[in-house]
Amino acid sequence: MGHVEHSARCAAPVGFAFAYVADYRNVPKWMFGIRHFTPVGEQTSGLGAVFDTALHLGPTTLQLRSDITEWVDDSRVTIRAIRGIEGAIRWDFAAVHARLTEITATADYRVPGGLAGRALDRVIQAFIGPAVRHTEKNLREKIEARYQESLRTDD
Repeated sequence: MGHVEHSARCAAPVGFAFAYVADYRNVPKWMFGIRHFTPVGEQTSGLGAVFDTALHLGPTTLQLRSDITEWVDDSRVTIRAIRGIEGAIRWDFAAVHARLTEITATADYRVPGGLAGRALDRVIQAFIGPAVRHTEKNLREKIEARYQESLRTDD
């Protein structure tokens, strides 16, 4: 099983950062390789929400279905792949102070056995670490820009 974890601080309140991530429409804007993130059914957030997505990893595009297995407002979201590769990504949010949030991304995955599984694992290993770091950086920049914009419009 593969495991990658990365943390960084974001210049926005924890509630604001969580709300940005919780809006499924934002996911393709910040998550590395995601081409679309489409709800399956009426539920678009919270525990049990299900999504179809296409994850582009180098020469391979994986068609995935995922569901939300953990949802703690302003604290944690865990998304598990239920079709495609086996794995999960967890986003943890912790307030450092009123306008600073620590965001930690943790990705765990498992590929099937055999020759095809080993080949897929090599592709994933080559991309997962840099992809998580890129996603965290992109997410942080998007949240900070949106937060600064909200401060200007609130004046």
